[in-house]
Amino acid sequence: PIVVAAAFLAILGQPLAHAMPGRKNDKEQKLITRIEHETNPGKKARLQFRLAKLKLGEADQAYRSRNFEDGTALLKQYLDEVRNSWATLQGAGSAMRKHLGALKALEISLRENDRFFEDLRHRVPYPESDFIKEIEKESSEVHNQVLEAIFPGGYTPKGKRKPLPPKSLAPAMTAPAKS
Repeated sequence: PIVVAAAFLAILGQPLAHAMPGRKNDKEQKLITRIEHETNPGKKARLQFRLAKLKLGEADQAYRSRNFEDGTALLKQYLDEVRNSWATLQGAGSAMRKHLGALKALEISLRENDRFFEDLRHRVPYPESDFIKEIEKESSEVHNQVLEAIFPGGYTPKGKRKPLPPKSLAPAMTAPAKS
């Protein structure tokens, strides 16, 4: 009966052990340690962005529990990690094209995060939404830089594209002018 009771308590205690605050710190510490030891810029940037996503998730939880001060601090940490990730890839210099997979993963995640920030702004009270809007703007700037690195000279940010001429005018534009 004692063995059965101990096993029962061990099984019931597992969810509580995973819910303890120290568990998140363990995951964060492991990521930080891996980042410090990683020498490949692509892998290091992915790890840094994974840490940024962890901070973003914690910020979301803080805002959901109406802890705006912690949410603000965590969003600042998120932005710092995003910038670190981008700086790591930029530090690769001419070999940045070699880490195209990391660039694409960073771009996709930043695009998803832009949507998350928009949703978050609608969930929080007005004074806090101003700060979130600033974080979103700075994150979007990094996103545009990443897009420029992926598509050098071939990408223009939203709203800045030149409109194509209407199809009805296209043949007239290609035909030589008659004198």
